[in-house]
Amino acid sequence: MSDSLELLVIITIVCMAAVTYLTRAGGLFIVSRINPSPGIRAFLTHMPSSILVAIIVPSLAGKGPSEMIAAGVTAIMAVCTRNLVLSLAAGLLTVSLLRHYLFVQP
Repeated sequence: MSDSLELLVIITIVCMAAVTYLTRAGGLFIVSRINPSPGIRAFLTHMPSSILVAIIVPSLAGKGPSEMIAAGVTAIMAVCTRNLVLSLAAGLLTVSLLRHYLFVQP
C-alpha cells in the first residue's frame, strides 16, 4: 500500500472515531443538561429492549425449530432470572442440544 493511501486510511479511521465519540458525548451532554418528563424517561428506559427485539426477531425469520425454541427459552429465562449471562447460556445450550439430538442439521 502506498504511503498516501495508508495515511488516508488512518485519517479516515480517526475521523470516524471522532464522529462516533462526539455523537455519544453530545447525547450525554444534552441529557445531563435537561430534566426529562416521566414519559420521556420511560421511553428512554425501554428503548434498548425494543432495539434488541427489532434486531432479534427478523434474524429468527426463516430459522428452524431449534432456534425458535431456544429463543423462547432465552426469553423465559430473561424474564424469570433477570440475568443476561444465564439467559444467553440457557439459549445457547438449548439450541446446541436441539440441533444435536432432535433437529439434526443436514
